[in-house]
Amino acid sequence: MRKRQLYTVLLFLAIFLSGGFSPSAKAQQETNKEWEFKVYAAYNLGGTMPVPLPAEIRKIRSWNPGFGGTMAFHVSRWFTPEWGITTGLGIDLKKMKIKADVLYWPTSLVVGEGDQTGVFTGTFSGKNTTNTRNGYLVLPVMAAWRPVEEWTFRLGGYIALQQDPLFEGSASDGYIRNGGPTGDRINVEQASFDFSDEVRKYDAGLILSADWKFNRKMALTGQFSWGFVPLFPAHFEGVAYKMYNIYFALGIAYFL
Repeated sequence: MRKRQLYTVLLFLAIFLSGGFSPSAKAQQETNKEWEFKVYAAYNLGGTMPVPLPAEIRKIRSWNPGFGGTMAFHVSRWFTPEWGITTGLGIDLKKMKIKADVLYWPTSLVVGEGDQTGVFTGTFSGKNTTNTRNGYLVLPVMAAWRPVEEWTFRLGGYIALQQDPLFEGSASDGYIRNGGPTGDRINVEQASFDFSDEVRKYDAGLILSADWKFNRKMALTGQFSWGFVPLFPAHFEGVAYKMYNIYFALGIAYFL
């Protein structure tokens, strides 16, 4: 993440926690039924994937979510004891490493070992490893529903700005048909690709979350997000399928 934007987020949280945004004790006592503030941290599980899974992916050999997580500050305005609205600001790191067997997978490869070396664009068959790490600055807006004191559910959308894109990987033990399925066969012992510069600078989608308060100040929290914006622009040919960020985060929240 760019240092300036990270410092802005940390400064925002520091001012709030030091009391810059906190009402006086008397005012807080009068308004605590209307306003609610929380910070939370969660671990991300999921992937950046095509939907539905294309037939060219023949077998998933392994999947590793890596160490990716979410940290956020949320504020809720309650209009009634049951209904309110939530927004805030978060830092979201989405990671995934997946190994798969593919057949005629459209892509571009930098071939370093084999009969021929160089950059080839076509359809690859063999073993593929993809590693993604995408950092976002996230702004959610959600309707909040609290049927009982211990449970709160939220549903809405989010917009996110990409901060630290990574989409790279390798290909091996196969071949690429240069130019397409009927092109010249180039044997691939080891090849690589790096499409990080092609990743979109933004995302937006659906967000659904739930909090279970196990005491007055703390709660277990779960959050599901589904990006509706493809990871790559339509003109990019290195990945022929639309890929979306689909993740579930599980963590703990603290109410201020």
